[in-house]
Amino acid sequence: MRQFFCEGGQAVSHRPGDRVLLDEEESHHLRTVLRGGRDLILNLTDGCGHRFTGRVAGGDKRRVGVEILTCADDPAEIAEPRLQLAVAVVKGKRFDWALEKAVELGVHHLLPLITDHGVIEPGQGKQQRWLGILKAALKQSARSWLPAIEEPAPLADVLARLTGPAWFGAAPAEWPTGDPARPVFSPAPPAEGPVPATLTVLIGPEGGWSAAETDALRRWGAAPLSCGPHILRTETAAVAALVVLQQWRARWAAADESGSRGA
Repeated sequence: MRQFFCEGGQAVSHRPGDRVLLDEEESHHLRTVLRGGRDLILNLTDGCGHRFTGRVAGGDKRRVGVEILTCADDPAEIAEPRLQLAVAVVKGKRFDWALEKAVELGVHHLLPLITDHGVIEPGQGKQQRWLGILKAALKQSARSWLPAIEEPAPLADVLARLTGPAWFGAAPAEWPTGDPARPVFSPAPPAEGPVPATLTVLIGPEGGWSAAETDALRRWGAAPLSCGPHILRTETAAVAALVVLQQWRARWAAADESGSRGA
């Protein structure tokens, strides 16, 4: 069953019996693309970790009304650690593709990077376009969490806001002697102890990190993460790294549920 997006909030904002209006884009999708009828049952999410079912009920010429039938939390979606991707903005649809795949791979927070070797300055009006891509990927992947996406910022500004463990994508030439990058297919989470709130990976541009950026990453405490022996495009490296973090997150969550980790 297809999923639709309805505005909500961090607290469960819709209850059984409530009536909500889908926005104009969602309403157009329902009416024109799916030819939705009055008795159609919908799956919906507010993008804040809540799921709903609803029935088409009224509305107006522009917006479809929906009566909420059931409400549920999605604890697996919002459980810690949450995944955070800081990625260099690259040209055209390749960055759009990276955003789409990041949603599919479970990212909770996106931090577009302006880097020293980047070849593009993000223009005005990108934020709304990016949000549309995130919403479409949210619905396609049947997730219940819509990742937040920040305004593009330099690496130094992003590092100043980070907490929790972080890794940065390192090409072979950037691996320091005596400090090998962690292999992509790590068999277990990289640390013991309490479950962190976030796991962050930072991916640079195809021109690589500058020496100043690499130094800043190391001084902050980020560890190099190998994405294999070859040089990858930015969007490919982002996907490869997120697969690893997704596996670590799943293992961390399983260990936390079993009580095998320390407090």
